[in-house]
Amino acid sequence: MNEAASSMRYLGILTGVSYVSGLDYFKTINKRVGELISRDKCERMPKNARLVMACVDCDTYVDFLEKGDTAGCSRYLMEDGVARLVAAGAEVLVIASNTAHLIFPAVLSTYPQLEIVHIADTTAAAIKAVGFTRVGLLGTQPTMQDGSWLKTRLGAHGVEVVVPHCEAELRRCYDIICQELSFDILTDESRAFFVGLARALVAEQGAQGVVLGCTEIELLVEQKDAPDVTLFASAALHMEAAAKVQVGQLRASELAPAG
Repeated sequence: MNEAASSMRYLGILTGVSYVSGLDYFKTINKRVGELISRDKCERMPKNARLVMACVDCDTYVDFLEKGDTAGCSRYLMEDGVARLVAAGAEVLVIASNTAHLIFPAVLSTYPQLEIVHIADTTAAAIKAVGFTRVGLLGTQPTMQDGSWLKTRLGAHGVEVVVPHCEAELRRCYDIICQELSFDILTDESRAFFVGLARALVAEQGAQGVVLGCTEIELLVEQKDAPDVTLFASAALHMEAAAKVQVGQLRASELAPAG
């Protein structure tokens, strides 16, 4: 192992929530690591990321969420996911899901040695970079209805969050995510639905931009689909930061809320 590879932080990626986002994280982080490390530090090819992945069962995970049992969900993700990553020697935790960041407090208390690249921190950095303070949020129904694991963290950065009010719209978001996007089913109808929600958050609730706060949504909706709305692709921002943490260009603590 040469110097560039041996100096990489060892990433642990929690996936399975859904596996589709895990594929995106694996591909994108590897691609960015290969781009970030100078070729003169390589022997023959661009470097791969130094990482390990733990895949949990999305069915079990969503069942806890549907029952409103966030404590049970946290226990499951910790025991079947994070514990395996720690046992494999991971130094940095990357959770390939916005909603699954509900385990953040449990990870902090159980594994204080883990550096956690929080998706809300990477998203907040992009929001603050353009001077916004009020954003809309689209994601799973639990993240939009409760979402304290995301909204509170964004609030600590001085970012106010608004979400759709209609219960039927929240439910449809969740159904599309669980029954379509989690199986890589991308339809024009669902794309138009999310774009309509994004536009309504700006026009009706005063959002300056909209966070795609589910790692699968941005596989369906891109900025070109809503050129009149500033979109913040949370997973893309998260993966970029994870790659930079991997190669030593960034520490997660640099993105954390002040104070």
